[in-house]
Amino acid sequence: MYKITSKFLQQEGFRSSSHKGIDFSMPNGTPLKSIRDGICHIRDYGSTNAGKTVLVEWEDGKTAVYGHLSDFAVTEGQRISAGDLIGYSGNSGFVQGANGGYHLHFGLKENGQFIDPSPYVSDIQNMNSKGEILQQVAETKINFMDYFQQHMDLIGNQLIDLKANFINFLILSDYSPIIQLLKNIVQFIFFNI
Repeated sequence: MYKITSKFLQQEGFRSSSHKGIDFSMPNGTPLKSIRDGICHIRDYGSTNAGKTVLVEWEDGKTAVYGHLSDFAVTEGQRISAGDLIGYSGNSGFVQGANGGYHLHFGLKENGQFIDPSPYVSDIQNMNSKGEILQQVAETKINFMDYFQQHMDLIGNQLIDLKANFINFLILSDYSPIIQLLKNIVQFIFFNI
């Protein structure tokens, strides 16, 4: 979990206006992964603003802002999927704080205006574990389907054996006409399964 060091619209003493995103403290070089599918745009504001920044245009029209990166892992206009690496955390641009100010500034824009990115805090907190979780889910599905298929094969083989044994019993047995009629009905049902 990455500690939140500045919330949306927070007004710290070093800011000239309220904060337009959420800051997450993290070690320098932490892999940053996109939390949604989208198209990347690269910005480098130098030693001002958010420094090295990746903007990800989401399919729903919102734009995620990943700022203060140490390095990019995407190119301008690159289409990415959720979970793809986009860059590494750093302290580029204008930063304040302990431990060199290494952090991720995560912002969100809609219709050109900054909006509260708080609904996506959990996605950012877990961006580096999603791939592992998805892999575990996929492996569990495969293991369950293998298990299910093995048992269905076993049940199917047992039904075939049961069918053959029952039919042999009926064929080898000689009973009254009512039994013969039941035998014919059962044979018809089993042969049409």
